[in-house]
Amino acid sequence: MTFCHTLKSTAIGAILAGIACGPALAGTVTLENTFALANQLADPRSNFHPQGLGYDTATNELLYMQQSSRTIFRSDLSGNITGSLGITLNHTTSVAGDGANYYVSDYTSNTSGPDLFRVDKTTGVPTNMSTDVAGYGGYPIDVRDGNLYRTNVSTTYGWANLNQIRISAVATPDAGVQTVTLATGAGIGDIAVDSTRNNVWVLDYSAGAALRRFDLATGAELDSFSLGLDGLTGGLTYANDKLYYYDWVSGSGSTLSVFTLSGFTEVPEPGAIALLGIGLFGLGVARRRRTA
Repeated sequence: MTFCHTLKSTAIGAILAGIACGPALAGTVTLENTFALANQLADPRSNFHPQGLGYDTATNELLYMQQSSRTIFRSDLSGNITGSLGITLNHTTSVAGDGANYYVSDYTSNTSGPDLFRVDKTTGVPTNMSTDVAGYGGYPIDVRDGNLYRTNVSTTYGWANLNQIRISAVATPDAGVQTVTLATGAGIGDIAVDSTRNNVWVLDYSAGAALRRFDLATGAELDSFSLGLDGLTGGLTYANDKLYYYDWVSGSGSTLSVFTLSGFTEVPEPGAIALLGIGLFGLGVARRRRTA
């Protein structure tokens, strides 16, 4: 008789079996649609580093960040451009948004320029919001529920050294920072935070990029998917339980791909399983006492 079948022989055991023996992390990533993007999203200038894709949680719009275009483009979730905003920065590599502002990472003069900016949604005026100055090529960022998520700083023009997520309040980005080291050696091309499950989706920094899901509490890798993506000229974001992937092609031919997520369930905290185990043990003791 199996362990799980034995557990199910009692009422509380059935509950414990459902937690301890049921499928916990099984899930699928399915391509739902691919949209051709306007040529404004294929800027042919010196975009020699990763492009960025973000999500504005206030307007339900996608945000596109091309390194040398000095413009934040907005689109609906099917890739139709809804507006743009010029910004006075140099080499921008990532973007996010909330009800108050846009947020972008940038690099200027290598280590002597600030890397993280808050951008006024109306004027496009950027304000330095962090002491980070070490990044040669900016870094991936995301903003969710009042929290800022960003990787460690890049130490070369590539992002192969990125393997951490720094979490802080948007209002105080350099205070109370929690750092989670991800179990990856592939670098990070872009990130997409699922704050409901406390997960981060990561696009490998490579031409043949895997799409990986990590636990933001432990840094453990939960899933890996080979979907034929490019992490060197791509961007990634999360919205409405879907992943959006921006494949930048210089001049023309950029696309937006939408992936549906299904079956990704939350795993019970270890303490919950332990408590149920104690309860099951206690029930067994009580039954023995009554039959003694």
